[in-house]
Amino acid sequence: MQTIDNQTFKISIAEDLQDLLSISAGLGQVNPEEVSRPLLGRLNLESSRCEELLDSYGAQQNTLWSPLRKITAVIKAFSRVAYSLLHIKNAIPSYNLVALDDNFVEATENMIKSVYHILEKACLEICKLNKSLDINPVIKPMNSYRFGENEVSGCLDPDRVRKASEFPGKTAVYLATSFLNLAEESILLKIYKKLNEDEYSSAIPEEVSEEKLRLLENKFHNLQSLYDTYLSGSDVAQKDPSLPVLRGHISVVYHLLECATNLTHYYERHSMYFHEDTVLEAPVMDKVLLTYLMQYFIAFPERYILTSQKLCKEILKHYAEMGSIEVPIPNYRGFHVRPSTLIAKIVVHYGSDVTMMLGSNEYNASMPLELFRANEEINQVKRKSVSECLVNHKLIAQDINAEYDTPLMKKILRIVFLDLLEKQKIMIYDNNFSFDDLTPLENETLGEFAKRGIALYLAMGKIDIISDTTVTFKGDKRVLQDLETLANHGYGEDKFGNNIVLPASLSYLRR
Repeated sequence: MQTIDNQTFKISIAEDLQDLLSISAGLGQVNPEEVSRPLLGRLNLESSRCEELLDSYGAQQNTLWSPLRKITAVIKAFSRVAYSLLHIKNAIPSYNLVALDDNFVEATENMIKSVYHILEKACLEICKLNKSLDINPVIKPMNSYRFGENEVSGCLDPDRVRKASEFPGKTAVYLATSFLNLAEESILLKIYKKLNEDEYSSAIPEEVSEEKLRLLENKFHNLQSLYDTYLSGSDVAQKDPSLPVLRGHISVVYHLLECATNLTHYYERHSMYFHEDTVLEAPVMDKVLLTYLMQYFIAFPERYILTSQKLCKEILKHYAEMGSIEVPIPNYRGFHVRPSTLIAKIVVHYGSDVTMMLGSNEYNASMPLELFRANEEINQVKRKSVSECLVNHKLIAQDINAEYDTPLMKKILRIVFLDLLEKQKIMIYDNNFSFDDLTPLENETLGEFAKRGIALYLAMGKIDIISDTTVTFKGDKRVLQDLETLANHGYGEDKFGNNIVLPASLSYLRR
């Protein structure tokens, strides 16, 4: 492509930049309280269009014209954020948001003013460039544009027949479950709680980045689309008021994350430009921008996600289908820390009531300490099972009440242990296992010595007794499905207690 001179370029773009420069020049005449969506929407449209035009001419790679391209991109970014904030402000009454400790409405009003102030500075910079570069198209007065908001005086009669949901409960459960899973993925939003203002910059891009926020934003957008496709305007949404409330929370989180993505894009892509030798003045200081990002655009989504988790759990309880599953106990030492913690985490994740049954005893599956107690009964069953094997073993059964010297007692017990190991009745975890530390007590019979040895090494964790004992979980089928998946994958462990990778459906347990 041929190279053109500055004068030719200037003449070529002057008319196309007319509206962007005219609106930028008139923005200072508009009070922040009077800013409208039509104004911001048009400014975003013109800056987007001019950005594409400047890119097609290669302005970004030209020393003289790159500042114009840069400030156009900045106007595009902040006009979009300002528009989204106005959208949120106007939609808040319909979102039915749960009240937070902080006043979200007031915080939003203040943020609109702050972002508008940044936008004003950016527009002032492009007006300075207009003069210094001598583009000088005819500047239209602001009153030549129609930027007023429509005054909505009422709503039309909602007389359309509501669509009947084919599987209302299933769809509602899927929505609530998807939100809970997404809430686990949103843990990066808690970053604002860990840092003070001077540390915000250290979190970008390692912990918070445009890429991570955009992925999260898109997932919440997908969740909003899921609701709008299958539940919006349906009979189930009318009958269950909690569903539209959840939709409102999904929407406000999505729009705030959309803004956060744009601000992070500005910080990662554009802010460094203003640290260089440039004719432009930064529209906002980095520290101020990051404070806005962390304390509003990241903090409020995190808080609304937290409150929405409670709502989702109530929805799951409302639409719960009760059932039961029978699964084996964990291979390695029963319900010790890892299996019990994973079980409880699944139950807490969904917020449903799930009970674990072992024999006639019931345990609250949401509490690891409750599940630990089940090991007492499991170990009793194991000891009883292996004791029967011991007393019936030919080397012991024939002389069960006999008293031998220590070497012979140990020799017999060693042979019995090897036999039990071969028959897969026990598992040995200690590679250096021996009977050196086990000595018969005074007047202890062979049978008593063997039983005590089993109990001692079981308590010490050197061996485990292989058992076909099962437990039954009762509760919501959706929760039971994940518990069954966990059980089928060894409760996250192999037979030696080493951690194994869990399937994708349980990915929320990794966080």
